[in-house]
Amino acid sequence: MLLPLRYTAILFIAAPLLLAGACSKVPEVERCLPAASDVPVAFAVGGPQSKSQAPITTLAALAAQDFSVSAWYAPKGEIFDGVHSVPYFANHRFGYLKGESEDDSYANHAWQGVSRSSTHVLSPNLVYWPLDGTLSFFCYAPYREGDADIVLEDPVTDAGVIARLPGYLPGSPLIRVTPAEAAADQADFLCAPPLLDRDRTDEGGAFPLDFSKHRMTQVEFGFNYEGTLDASPGVEESVRVLSITVKNVIGSRYMYFTQTAPAMTGNSWSLAVSPADPADGAAFPTADYTVRAAQGELKTYSAGGLPEVTDPRSDNHEIVSTDKGRLFLLPQTLPADARLEISYGIIEVHGVTKVLETITWNLADGTLSSWPEGKRVRYLFTIDIPERGVVAASAEILDWKASGNEGPSDQELIY
Repeated sequence: MLLPLRYTAILFIAAPLLLAGACSKVPEVERCLPAASDVPVAFAVGGPQSKSQAPITTLAALAAQDFSVSAWYAPKGEIFDGVHSVPYFANHRFGYLKGESEDDSYANHAWQGVSRSSTHVLSPNLVYWPLDGTLSFFCYAPYREGDADIVLEDPVTDAGVIARLPGYLPGSPLIRVTPAEAAADQADFLCAPPLLDRDRTDEGGAFPLDFSKHRMTQVEFGFNYEGTLDASPGVEESVRVLSITVKNVIGSRYMYFTQTAPAMTGNSWSLAVSPADPADGAAFPTADYTVRAAQGELKTYSAGGLPEVTDPRSDNHEIVSTDKGRLFLLPQTLPADARLEISYGIIEVHGVTKVLETITWNLADGTLSSWPEGKRVRYLFTIDIPERGVVAASAEILDWKASGNEGPSDQELIY
């Protein structure tokens, strides 16, 4: 049974106190927590590995969101191996405290433990290196507390579960990721490869984190239509997409830390261990995700509605393209019953809806069978107005170079 790590016995070191070593007996091993030094744990700022791609695209953006750090302690002469190490602190919020006179260059400074108030004011909340031994770090962004969409869980001890996690780093925690149902609440989840067996004297005690890889799949949509709308004065119909629902896709899975060689560490999504029941090999939980208009209209760039086409294979689709309209979903092989439900309306100039229609399209119909990690998946649809259906549909996999609005910077998707 895997329980959230916050329920396990851990030591939070929140002040530079010299603590007496506390020891605990486990089978065949005596593990002790060390006394703390007066040197705070910090991570380097300004190195190429310390910043991620969009939408957490700058050091400032990462600092605004903060990230989670957990550390395991190994006594001097030992290494992190799942036997000789013990939790030192877990899920601590790290961020960047900028002085009043500092600019936004973030040069020659460090990420350290912080607290963030309800008004987003940051204050120091440092954690400190042990006097001896080493720490191994496990980090993800953005920071989350408690049972949210990103949850830190215990290391795996069940041999049957370990056997279904290829390359699993023994003794390392799992991270359970469950995307929020609302598009606006979803996160660009980032997870750094583990930093193992670091000493407070190494690299000045401030190590760069590699947050350069997107761990989710970004899913986006584009539309045009084929058919005839009434353009007579006082009517002036337009076709608008009102909501898009992705149904029956994998909604929760584990990311775990790997070590395939002494100097080769990384991260991987579990393919065979389900959060629904890790020990028994249960099916992965599924979920639905909806992009919905707040006031009756899901806007694209074109204020007049979707563009008409004479050739449904043409490429003049309007992309639902703001951050609120993109979904950050789990990479996966699409379940057989995964589908899209697209609601659209034919609306006349005074806002009266003349036709309201919902069409369904099977996601796993062979157009694209899986969503790859760290990529953008773009679905393009041509809606057939007279026949109330889809004339043409395609999907393409694109590089995830940016996820900001590709249109006017002040364009909102949902209002």
